[in-house]
Amino acid sequence: MTALTSTTLAILLVSFYYTSSAFSFAPSSVTVTSNQLRRSHIIEATILRANSDDDDDGNYEDDEVMLSESEDDWRTFRAKLVMGESTAPSSTATSSSSTTSSGHDTIIIDDTDLDGIGALFSSETAQSTISSTSKFTPLDPSQWAYDSGKVIEQGAVILGGVEQDFGFGLRQQYFHKAVILVLDHDENTFTKGIILNRPSDRMMEDDVNEGLEWRVWFGGDVQGLDSLLPDIVCLHSLKGEEAKEASVPVMKDIQWTSFENAKKLVKKGIASGPEDFWLFAGYAGWGPKQLSGELERRSWYMCATDSQTLLKELARQSTGVDPRDAGLETWELLMNMIGRGETANECSGNFDDLMLKEWGRGHLLKGYGGDVGVARNPLWGDGGGGSFLDDMSRNSVDDKMKEAADMALTEDLKAGMLLRGSSAERSPFLLKKQELHHSLLLVVVEDDRATVACMLNHPATKGYEIVGYSKGAASLPLRYGGDFAVKGQSPLIWLHCSQKLRDSGVGSSLSGQGEGIYKCEQEQALEAISYGIATPSDFLVISGVCVWPKLGVGGSLANEVKRGVFEVVPNNKVGDVFITLQTQVILTKDNLDENIKITQEAWEKAAASRNSSTKSTSDKGTDVVLTTGIGEGFDEDDDTVVFNSDKKVSELADDALKKWIATFLLGAPTLT
Repeated sequence: MTALTSTTLAILLVSFYYTSSAFSFAPSSVTVTSNQLRRSHIIEATILRANSDDDDDGNYEDDEVMLSESEDDWRTFRAKLVMGESTAPSSTATSSSSTTSSGHDTIIIDDTDLDGIGALFSSETAQSTISSTSKFTPLDPSQWAYDSGKVIEQGAVILGGVEQDFGFGLRQQYFHKAVILVLDHDENTFTKGIILNRPSDRMMEDDVNEGLEWRVWFGGDVQGLDSLLPDIVCLHSLKGEEAKEASVPVMKDIQWTSFENAKKLVKKGIASGPEDFWLFAGYAGWGPKQLSGELERRSWYMCATDSQTLLKELARQSTGVDPRDAGLETWELLMNMIGRGETANECSGNFDDLMLKEWGRGHLLKGYGGDVGVARNPLWGDGGGGSFLDDMSRNSVDDKMKEAADMALTEDLKAGMLLRGSSAERSPFLLKKQELHHSLLLVVVEDDRATVACMLNHPATKGYEIVGYSKGAASLPLRYGGDFAVKGQSPLIWLHCSQKLRDSGVGSSLSGQGEGIYKCEQEQALEAISYGIATPSDFLVISGVCVWPKLGVGGSLANEVKRGVFEVVPNNKVGDVFITLQTQVILTKDNLDENIKITQEAWEKAAASRNSSTKSTSDKGTDVVLTTGIGEGFDEDDDTVVFNSDKKVSELADDALKKWIATFLLGAPTLT
């Protein structure tokens, strides 16, 4: 640190790292030239006046200003250092301004500035010190935020990244554009944080204070809203000593306590009621060095900000904010404050945003998410709490789902049955297992332990080369059938639906009825091709299967058929469906859309009735006129569109399927 003419500025720092640069902070009469502080835990900052001509008596006690964690937010001090570094025009300019007319260097202490460093955000200096390129953007004199690089510490804020190749649109949508407050961090053991921008309108009852209810926020996926034993954290900013003794400090003015303690504080009158707290169910957790690795992959941005910015956002979200907006505005605010506003604008309203809103609808709305602390069927997915049909009873959109359920199994599910994914406007596979959206599923094994089925409609990027075919080399697309393999059996399943091959004894009927789709051994298929009895295109070659264990209540495939999640394809439709799928080819970037189009055609042909088929979203012949709602052209009560948008939910499900294929089968997540 550069020595001043008559003053020594002593700053005690612990655990810090440097990158070379120079910085200064307001007021302009103070200049510090040093290496930029990149990571620090400031335990105590002390400004001492060294021996000078004005202090002949050697009494320095009156000139000492202490900054400690117990009194003030040391992050504000560090923020001012970073601010000064990012806004200093040059070391020469700042040095010249630090000398007063008397020829002495002075440190100006503003009594109204709690940090004791000076009025950085005063009206006189704010305009002159904040440059257009600064990554530090205060909203008002007390608020600040800046991009803290890869610094992870208690009280830091983690912002969901949007620059990684594979985002959170298909999986774990709640992490997309999340704002996460770090409650605890140890690089070698564990990092725990809670998501601050997922308010719900779900409530928890108070068993201590009769008649009170507590609004619940989604804090993360570990022991969250739908866990039997959710992990509850109550954030607050109460000032009383008893409240502080019952709490764990996170940063200046923000502490957390348990739900039990929070209820007791209300009972004693120390807190006025649930409105003094923000109750979070669940948390986000990272193992040793896991978060650091994800930062390297640009999955997150680290942000340092003041407590008032966070408290104001929590207060704003507590009233008048629809959970279906999923806290996007809070994320955008902080992104702008840390200088990433352009990045935020570029991805506003994109696929991941829409998927997050749909996740919010299914999990944060009262009546859709179910009761807090009641576990959902883990096999059911992300469509909302309880039975899908219970959800449908609250909406007029999914009459097709009810219709499918009414037409569901009149007999037991059997091997050889062909199923198709639901025809509901709101696909049950929108947020999870998108590969099953509009899928065609063949049951290959049905017993007391599990149902095994394979998808027929997903050609992959690899083919099976057939040698010895009379018309030259041929290659059949290998089709993704599911995540599992059947132990003790060939990894490939060969299927045909040819009467000629049935008559020739190639393969055996899965249903045992001598009709429908046949399964054969690879050697049988190749022999039939070599003898000219069959052509390569007569066969579908499947790799992998899906498994529905018969465990617990409601988890079997048969029950999902009864709910309308899948629909039984009539026997007289199976042949046409199979022939249509035979026209698909090995997947490439160029034929992705064509293969998906063929899937849609086959799925439509599989409909049990004309009423059970929905119009393909690729047909744009009919325009939908929306009524006026939250915004012009938006209708918040129209359940066929994503909240506060003009995007049809059925179209979003189609987009999600395409995104899944591009990501997991084609290996090109940025293609769509």
